[in-house]
Amino acid sequence: MKNKKHVLCFYQVYENDALKNYLEHMAQKGWKLTGFDNFFLHFQACVPHPIRYCVEVMENSSPYASNQSPSLIQYREFCRDAGWDYKGTNGYLHVFSTDDTEAIPVETDSRERYENICRASAGVYRSFLFLLLLLGPLNLYICYQKGTLFNAHGAAVLLFLGATVWSIGDFLLWKRRARLSLENTGFLPSAPWKAVFLKNALAALLILLFALTMFLATFSGIPSRTRSFILPYFLALGILFLVFSGLISLLREKYAFSRKTNIMIYWGVALVLTILFTGIFSAAVFSSFR
Repeated sequence: MKNKKHVLCFYQVYENDALKNYLEHMAQKGWKLTGFDNFFLHFQACVPHPIRYCVEVMENSSPYASNQSPSLIQYREFCRDAGWDYKGTNGYLHVFSTDDTEAIPVETDSRERYENICRASAGVYRSFLFLLLLLGPLNLYICYQKGTLFNAHGAAVLLFLGATVWSIGDFLLWKRRARLSLENTGFLPSAPWKAVFLKNALAALLILLFALTMFLATFSGIPSRTRSFILPYFLALGILFLVFSGLISLLREKYAFSRKTNIMIYWGVALVLTILFTGIFSAAVFSSFR
């Protein structure tokens, strides 16, 4: 019988309570959380029993922020002394668990959590807009040269713009509900985890299907002599993505560098590897025409 499970984490920063409810549901089904990283929740089979979880959003949350800062170390020690085990973070969400039904709650005040969530979400959307401003003009210029938006470059801009608008709009709706809930009850709203999971999984599926369609359109539109390079190209992109994901986890979990230093290291390595990768791929394509 399979005793381990790895599940993609489809929960946004402001959906931390929905993630908490999902984890507690999994415990009742016989799966306890053993780890949490950039994209995955890692579970191990156990005897079905209640496990309490805390999914916290800390001040100045960011995937680039060191998890070894004195304030975070002190908070984890406080949680450990209160009977809560630390399970991991993706930079925004910090997960703790306990089997002790009498352990004191370690969640921060609802209004403080609201402020932390808003600041963290603002950081996410600034990154989205930066990438859109960085990649959008180049792709639109290529569309201008080709005389049409109906190509892979136009589709890439549309995909990224649509995902950004979807995500920001969803957050703004949550923010409005959160303000009303804080005024009326003093607590943040918590949407049903199934509804949140399905909504985000559907968004991810649509993005995947759109990306697949874009890949097929690109593949069919290039000369047959270069098609043999396309699959290795995308496989190499996937490997680079895993390398970048591992690098940001390493910087966050193992070193106490500042956020700015981590950003410089991460994007510096990303730039060098991307230039190197593009150069190798371009040389391979050009050599095939000799």
